[in-house]
Amino acid sequence: MVVFGEDKSRDEQLKYWKYWHSRQHTAKQRVLDIADYKESFNTIGNIEEIAYNAISFTWDVNEEAKIFITANCLSTDFSSQKGVKGLPLIIQIDTYSYNNRSNKPIHRAYCQIKVFCDKGAERKIRDEERKQNRKKAKGQTCAAQATNGKDGTPADVASHRKTDSTCFKTTADLDSQPVLFIPDVHFGNLQRAGQFRASAHSCRVSLTGASAAPLPGSELARLWSQKSSGRFLNRTSTDPDRFRSPVPAVLLYVRKESDDVFDALMLKSPTLKGLMEAIAEKYGLPTEKMAKIYKKSKKGILVNMDDNIIEHYSNEDTFILAVESFAEAYRITLTEI
Repeated sequence: MVVFGEDKSRDEQLKYWKYWHSRQHTAKQRVLDIADYKESFNTIGNIEEIAYNAISFTWDVNEEAKIFITANCLSTDFSSQKGVKGLPLIIQIDTYSYNNRSNKPIHRAYCQIKVFCDKGAERKIRDEERKQNRKKAKGQTCAAQATNGKDGTPADVASHRKTDSTCFKTTADLDSQPVLFIPDVHFGNLQRAGQFRASAHSCRVSLTGASAAPLPGSELARLWSQKSSGRFLNRTSTDPDRFRSPVPAVLLYVRKESDDVFDALMLKSPTLKGLMEAIAEKYGLPTEKMAKIYKKSKKGILVNMDDNIIEHYSNEDTFILAVESFAEAYRITLTEI
């Protein structure tokens, strides 16, 4: 997935993505695409576009997996002002165990990227070179001063050299949720039949199977939240309230395993709370005792039900309702059929 740094709040990130999306020539333009499907399909499977800035796939831990991705945005695309310093972007990889249906990734790695136009990057390159030269000169001065030791040998001085490859750094923070950008554009489903790829910068991500695990596609859907839903902004405004669309109605068809006929659940609001209230009204279960509500996809992937899934990806869907009781509470699973 492509995200912003930790210094940007969820609201700030959504504001930037909305602004970027409002300036695209088509509403279907994605932030992140697979750049080479032929090469990628040889080593990974079950590719899903779970958000405009995220994709998911599964891979065999016993084999090396490679995926070629394209970032369809520039670091300078998030402001209408010219000369503004570009925003660094983060390529983040969350790895989940396919067998362990945990809501938390077992590994998270990231690297920073800066994407600029070929013709517009000369000043950026010159600035970077000047910075490197200053660091190099400073390092040489420190090295000269370090030779005054008792044995007359130079001390170790850290050197910064450019490399042709980018290393992903591991982070211990597995709890924070990345911001997934999903505009209010409905195409039926996010996995497109025809692919559109704009000309942009590509990079290759190579994952070795030594310590990683498969990444179930739909499982990342649990990270969707109400704030992940994007609404369009024009080229000059960044106030989402001025462009808020009407709240859509959501209707679910639900039956228990032993039933032959479905019940219709009309949600008063397209939220998790609205779903809980509808279940409580239909089946007599108190909302305060509903500890967890899960959605199980047709592929068998279990995700936490949340506002965004209900509002955008559940209308008129059919489910089998299973209710489990534990510790004076209920765990509800809606299995998609």
